[in-house]
Order: sequence, then structure tokens, then C-alpha cells
Amino acid sequence: MRRLLDLPDLRQKFAKGLTGPQMLAFLPALCLSAYWIGGEVPLVLCALATPLVYAVFGGFGGWSSAAHTDAARAPDVNRVAQEFLEIAQHTGQTTACFKITIPELDQIAHRFGANIAGESRDLIAARLRTSLRASDYVFRSEGTQFTVLISPGFRLRLDNLIDLGKRLREAAETSLVLDGTTHTLTACIGIASSLNFGRNVTANVWLQSATDAMDEAVMAGASTTRLWSDRLARRKRSRYALRQDIETALDEGAIRAYFQPQISVRTGEVSGMEAFARWLHPTRGVLPAAEFLPAATDSRQMVRLGRSIFLQAVTALHHWDESGFNVGTVSVNLSEEELRDPELPGRIASDLDRCGIPAHRLVFDIPETLLNKAADDMIRRNLVSLAGLGCGLDLEGFGLGGCSITVVQQLPVTRLKLDKSLVHGAAASEDRTRALHAVLAISERLELPAVAAGVETIEDDSLLRDLGCAHAQGFLYAPPSSAADTKIWLESRQALKTPRTGAKIRHIR
Repeated sequence: MRRLLDLPDLRQKFAKGLTGPQMLAFLPALCLSAYWIGGEVPLVLCALATPLVYAVFGGFGGWSSAAHTDAARAPDVNRVAQEFLEIAQHTGQTTACFKITIPELDQIAHRFGANIAGESRDLIAARLRTSLRASDYVFRSEGTQFTVLISPGFRLRLDNLIDLGKRLREAAETSLVLDGTTHTLTACIGIASSLNFGRNVTANVWLQSATDAMDEAVMAGASTTRLWSDRLARRKRSRYALRQDIETALDEGAIRAYFQPQISVRTGEVSGMEAFARWLHPTRGVLPAAEFLPAATDSRQMVRLGRSIFLQAVTALHHWDESGFNVGTVSVNLSEEELRDPELPGRIASDLDRCGIPAHRLVFDIPETLLNKAADDMIRRNLVSLAGLGCGLDLEGFGLGGCSITVVQQLPVTRLKLDKSLVHGAAASEDRTRALHAVLAISERLELPAVAAGVETIEDDSLLRDLGCAHAQGFLYAPPSSAADTKIWLESRQALKTPRTGAKIRHIR
């Protein structure tokens, strides 16, 4: 007959009861009972014996973390997170979770292989630990993410968490040197503090909240930090609602192409237009692509969205031609999902033929991060096929260091599109001016014209002209606008031509 409870089980349950945070609630009662029963002597004995019993059953080891008591066993992130939450809830302390993603690790894995990527993750994890206490934890995934759990403390307020986030960012973004090449890293960080949750929160909810904050940081751009809050959670629910509605929006034509002009820096004339997706939402107004692209990705609508914007762009170009406007090219973004479609080149060739648009007047923007995946046979095949049709390929985000020059030379790129973070405010900083000059020198050496994005001031425009940049776009010239408003802008712009004299790249001392 099976025993109801054997001795090891009994000892384990007894030890768990003695070493849990709940013991704090009984210590005052034990000491007070001893004093009532026997006076001062039993009180002193109780005060001395209780810590001894607590230590025998491993209570003090559990406070820092049970995972430290068994070095041979790797700690589980969910178990440690639940333990930290329970301690914080019972003691009135605060604990925090940091979720960190470093996108460049994907690029390193594609270029150098899984072993080098793993060693890189180990090195970054070790760097993160230098900013932490011995009782804190760093967990790394096999991808680009790291989880940092901060053990409970009384001084983990908002300012402290932000300062700690800065230290973790500095550690994570320290460059890696691989195969003699320096690789710049960027980190997006999400923070979830236990102060923002009730007593019944679980480890899964807490960890997911930090992931949600990290996702917000990723959407905001490189080297960004976001703290989880109720407002952030509402934004996530809002995006979920967008995911439910995006198919209907595409059916009804509510997602439109908006156009931003590209200007010849030398002459000041329009050299092209870039098409951006905008959702004319019935209750939220005009939504930029950054707000609904995650919803399009989650609902598997990216290919359909890309085709819709493409057709609107070539139709607009056809209408501008008929109206007598001089618009050289139109640029359309291509997503990874579209570039993995084997039917893409044939469909584009058919659409261009039907619209009567020569292929050389169509340019596709390819994200720099995607170009590193060109080792994928289907992506490479489609890029080569599009170039074979005569379409242009703009390498978007150039200058951030995410793509090697060798990769650029191996693929049919026709222009380099400088990231707006490199261009914006460059005229006000000597260091940024030199960085911009260096990137433009690479552009000249590769014989690939440069397109500068994010130009907002006359000073930046003048600097680009002095450095010999070929094309520019930004709010200085015009914001992204509907096809109708773009037509009005073209009427006013091309009625007043203001030719410029350009300059070649000069040496910056």
C-alpha cells in the first residue's frame, strides 16, 4: 500500500514552509509568545535559535536566489522571476525586468555562422553582468534577446531603473571585433517594474510586459528604451484592434500611398518621389506605416499591402506624366515577405507593361538589414531579376554599419540611401559632418549616387550640396502627402525653377 507522505517529501515541504518569505509574518509572533510563556530568557533563546533553524533549512540562501545554491543547474528564468516577485510582494521591495534586443546579432549569425553568434551573445551577456549586482541575473536566448532580472531592493524607483538602463545600454552597445572588422551594435530595451503590477501578477505576465515594452522600443527606432505602463498596454491593445481591421481597410482602399519628393541637390529640381503607406482610419485619423506595419505582419497582409502601394505609386506616376510634370522615378518599399515571393519579378514586369511605365523609372527601397539576408537564394534571385528588368534598387539605411561593402558590391544596388540619423543635424556637429563626409566618400568610390533622407534644415541642405550628395528628401522640401496634394505641390514647384551649381566632394579637415 502506498504511503500518504514519505519522509523526504515531508522534509521538503517542511523546508519550503520554513524558508519562504511568509516566515517573516511569524517571527514577531514566535518571539512574543516566548516572552509571554517564560519571560526574557525564552525570548533570547527564540531570537537566537530561529535564525539558526532558518539557516539549516537553506532560508538565507533562498533570499539572494535559489538558483545560486546549485551552480551545476542552470536557473530557469520563469522560476527566478516568480521568486523575485514573491519576495518583493512580501517585503515591500521592488524588482524589475529588462528585456534587451540587439538586432545586429542576426546579421552576425548570417555572416559568420551560429558558433560566432553564440560567442558574441556570451560576450554581451558577460558585459551586461558587469553593470549588475551579484544577486541579479542575465539570461540570453538563441536569437537577439537578453533578459535581465533585478533582485528585489528598496531603491529601485523610476530614476534608478532609467540609470540602470543607460548602463546596460552602454555595455550592450560596445562594438564587437569579428574577423578584423568592427561591428557597431544597437540595443532596444523594455523595462517592467513590479511597482506597476498588483500582488497577483504572475511571472509570465511580468516577463511578457517587459517584452511588450521592448517591442515598443524597437518600433521607436534603434537605441531606444521604453517602460511598461498601462498606457503602453492600451497601445498594444489598439494595435491588436488594427490587426483585426487591416484586411477590411485594404478591401475598402483605406490604406493610401502618400508621396515625398526627392530633390536633386545640385539643381534643386524634383528627381523622384518615394511612396509611403498611410491608413486613413475612420476614428484615429491618418496613421503612419510604423503604427500598423506590425499589424500587417501579424495578420499576413504585408504582400497585399506592398502590392497595393506599388499599384497606387505607378498609377500616380502615370498621371503625373500625363499632366506634364517632370518626375523622374517613384520609389516603393519592398518587405522581406515580398522578396521571398517567387512570382514577384514576373508580376511587376506585367504591371509595368500594363501601365506603360518603363522599368528604369521604378525604384525599390531595400532595407540594409535585409540585404544581409541576400545569401537566401530566393531573395538574391528576386533582387537580380528586378535589376535585370531595369528597376533601380536603393539600399535604405546606409551608414549605420549593418551591411558590409562587400555585400553591396555583390548585389545590383543602384543608389545608397543615407539614414536620417546620419543626416539630421549634421551641419551643427563637426563629428557628424566628418561621418557624413566619410559615408559620401564611400558612395563616390563605389560609384553609387547617394540619397540623403531626413533633411529638415537649410544648413543640412547646404552641407549636402558642399559634400557632393546627389539627392535629398525631407520635411525641408515637403512632408509625405496624398497624390492630390502632391500634384498641387508639383504645380507650384515646377512653375519656379531655381537651378543650383553643385560642388564635388571636398576634404574636411
